[in-house]
Amino acid sequence: MRYAEERERSAEVLRLALALMGRQAAGFNPCSYALWYEHCAGLNPGLSRTLEARLAANSPLTDDDVWRLYNEHIVTRDIQQYVGVRDELYRILKDTSANTVVAGERASAFDQSLARHAEQLATVEAPPAVRATVADLRSDTGKMRAMTVELEAKLTASTRKVNELTENLERAQGEALLDALTGLKNRRGFERAARGLSLARGGLAGTALMMVDIDHFKAVNDLHGHLLGDKVLRAVAHVLKSNIKGRDVAARLGGEEFAVLLPETSLSGAEVLGRQICALVAHGRIKRSDGQGTIGQVTLSIGVALAGEAESLEQLVERADRALYIAKRTGRNRVEVSPADSAPGA
Repeated sequence: MRYAEERERSAEVLRLALALMGRQAAGFNPCSYALWYEHCAGLNPGLSRTLEARLAANSPLTDDDVWRLYNEHIVTRDIQQYVGVRDELYRILKDTSANTVVAGERASAFDQSLARHAEQLATVEAPPAVRATVADLRSDTGKMRAMTVELEAKLTASTRKVNELTENLERAQGEALLDALTGLKNRRGFERAARGLSLARGGLAGTALMMVDIDHFKAVNDLHGHLLGDKVLRAVAHVLKSNIKGRDVAARLGGEEFAVLLPETSLSGAEVLGRQICALVAHGRIKRSDGQGTIGQVTLSIGVALAGEAESLEQLVERADRALYIAKRTGRNRVEVSPADSAPGA
């Protein structure tokens, strides 16, 4: 959305928005500012109703709340507006193209009719001026038909270009949610997938989360270089991707940290999967770039947690992270489970 507020008005909105942002638990990031800017500027009634309810309840927004509201009320709106404009443009082009076809057919029929009249005039003693007029009409009709054919070709090319631009934009939007190195979802893609899952299921309850970290990854980079480090990251991503299915979501959150979201999976089921992934990575061998053997054993530490009733993604990640740190402290190359009864609502 393009904002149209003048400098003086936007400065007043800034003052109001910052005051409200200061009362929240979320960070001062662009997404948070966008929420409060649109609220204070009166640009988003649906968002304002939600924010006013939170203010009235004295319930500060967390970073997770900000991200969710930003996607629900700003990103989704902008995407819907784009889709609406795109569909309307496509409809207009299609209708116009169809009309030019009809016009071309009518012009052709008119030309044929004039041709018949010209033939009839040739057999009778018609004044030369009449024959000349019919000939001119036929000539002009031919020119019109040629222009119609040319316009139809241009409209067809324009329609094709709109489709190509749409595909490119959709591809770019998809790529923005992926980690370029591993092909897994990035943090933003992971959070969006989790929100979609939560909306579809009415919450994350019954969803397991694995937080995965490569052991001693800095040492791998220091000893073998970043190219080998990238190879390790891709290898781990491949194992994760190969061992999940259906609506499961694997993501690289940054550095050597990964996450795997497992809908409708028990704590014990997630633990078994975690141990399987640990074993596969530990038994694999990654070749050095110079062909001189392998880089040695790579291992993972994994923390697992199961979402409770009304538990947010942020809370679930925090519990799985704590389990991961325990796995690190107690020897690495292992899976540690967060107790189910530690989840909110348990």
